Amino acid sequence: MIIDASALLAAFFPDEAQPQAQAILREHAAGRQRLKAPSLLVYEVTNAVWQAERRGRIPPAQADDILRAASGLGIELVELDWGEGLSLARRFGRSAYDAAYLALADRTGEPLVTGDERLYNALKGRLDGVLWIGEVPMG
Repeated sequence: MIIDASALLAAFFPDEAQPQAQAILREHAAGRQRLKAPSLLVYEVTNAVWQAERRGRIPPAQADDILRAASGLGIELVELDWGEGLSLARRFGRSAYDAAYLALADRTGEPLVTGDERLYNALKGRLDGVLWIGEVPMG
């Protein structure tokens, strides 16, 4: 399963889809579900955590804890080729960042789980294999 930054971060923020995101991470930790993401995940998560800290949503110690926990999850980070997501970005009018997750899902044939409501709504009914985090069965 491909996981995007929004779905991963939901596990750490109680005002998001935390139970579902934590269930996905537990399945991964138990070896029942293998999570993958484009290597861009590291930068997206780091930036989101930094923004949350900067806006006072979380204290610096929690930001550090989140990044330490995320780095210890063992999510397989995959390098994409130059322009690999460009056709998907064009086709769906999405950012290159969103398209990177879509390209990896396309390459592997695995579903993409997202907590990004705008991304999900933009693709719902237009692209199979994109799951809203709240729809992923909790193991």
